[in-house]
Amino acid sequence: MPWIDRGESGYKERVTAVSGETRITRASTGNGADSGAHPEHKGSADGRGRLDRWWHSRFGASFGRELAVVIALLLVYKYGRHLVAEGQVHQALANAREVIGVERALGVFSEARLQDLVDGNLTVIRFLNAYYLLAHALVTALAFFWLYMRHWELYRRFRNVMIVMTLTGLVVHVGFPLAPPRMFPKFGFVDTAKLFGPAAYGNGSPYKGFANQFAAMPSLHFGWALVIAWAVLLATTSRWRYLVLLHPFFTLAAIVLTANHYWIDAFAALLLFALSLAYDHLWEQHRNRRRAQRAGDARIEPEIDVRERTADDGTSAPAERSAQPSRG
Repeated sequence: MPWIDRGESGYKERVTAVSGETRITRASTGNGADSGAHPEHKGSADGRGRLDRWWHSRFGASFGRELAVVIALLLVYKYGRHLVAEGQVHQALANAREVIGVERALGVFSEARLQDLVDGNLTVIRFLNAYYLLAHALVTALAFFWLYMRHWELYRRFRNVMIVMTLTGLVVHVGFPLAPPRMFPKFGFVDTAKLFGPAAYGNGSPYKGFANQFAAMPSLHFGWALVIAWAVLLATTSRWRYLVLLHPFFTLAAIVLTANHYWIDAFAALLLFALSLAYDHLWEQHRNRRRAQRAGDARIEPEIDVRERTADDGTSAPAERSAQPSRG
């Protein structure tokens, strides 16, 4: 059959009969309004569409917001840690003597003896120094990025736990300044970073001007490592996932054997981790209840709308009509 041009409508038709059925085939003639659009205008519209889709995707505005939250958290952490002024140095040293006394009373003041076991191995010491200096920031950044890209729902929980732990730890740092073990050589402690490098504090350190040496309790190095291990174990089912437990293990070894933290600092971080998980559990329960409530409201609204439209039309439901008494 020949094509029938529909003129300004922008398409042409052909009617064919196949197995007793009539079929209409349409094709563009290039005369329609859309086909006459200028190519530059089409390209501009497509570009705006792609930009809009990107902006509303996970890599657009959402990523910008999350990045802003992380940067703001680091800035607050940096400023808050420096609220421990020089006038509180004596208090930090006094608090450290109290902590040492508590560990002695509990029979766990063994950090210096353990440090003696590895001081003779320069490779191990430098590895622990580097792990203390670098892994804290690098592994945390990688965990944030990986969870954001691959496991969004878990990323949200990971972020919230990290925020709660960091801000709570900051309050403890300000309220209870604590000098690290390396400031007490008379008890047998050695400042391994200062002697063998790389240095985490003072001249030559990449954290110079950022790190606060009197924010020992709780150890956020160990606390953050625990949160990362928790998140990775929840995020994946791979049989290799348990290797992530090496991170808190090496972190614990690094903070203690470099004389930057006491055992009690790690224990305080463990308690703070448990409290942060409790907060996460309560918050998730709250979110689930709100979701269920919104889902229930969404089911009820259409029913109400149908009833309102029926009333506007002057009709009623069958049950309502049957309930009316007959008059004759």
